[in-house]
Amino acid sequence: MTNDEIRSFLDQFALAWGQSDAAALGDCYTDDCVVISPIFRTLKGRAQVEKSYVDIFNAFDPQIVRVDDLVIGTEVPARAVVVWNVHNVHIGEIFGMPASGKRIEQAIAYVLTFSDGRIAKEVRIYDFTSLLMQVGVLRAKPA
Repeated sequence: MTNDEIRSFLDQFALAWGQSDAAALGDCYTDDCVVISPIFRTLKGRAQVEKSYVDIFNAFDPQIVRVDDLVIGTEVPARAVVVWNVHNVHIGEIFGMPASGKRIEQAIAYVLTFSDGRIAKEVRIYDFTSLLMQVGVLRAKPA
């Protein structure tokens, strides 16, 4: 993939995420993809990845997604690192916690490896403890 192809792909990916379109996001992955995620652990295959987005969108909506940084490597295999800033509201059950209505903000990094124009491997990196604190599962001790 060229630099421009990867940028165009990621623009469409961010658009689908912002529209909470799990099917469109699922279509961005190869059939045999592997995704490593702090929430979902290791996902294998497009169906599991698409379900992970359905679960996230059932728990958090609307999605406001901004790309804060992007690094692209066009060697074979093509790769990209994307730092997203995601804002949403906790609207449904997650981690056994019912909807709180709390606004959530997360910086998330995706390390992507492409094959045949789709994501073949993805590693998601974010502050899971901060997410748990924002939805109210964990509480910080006063200093």
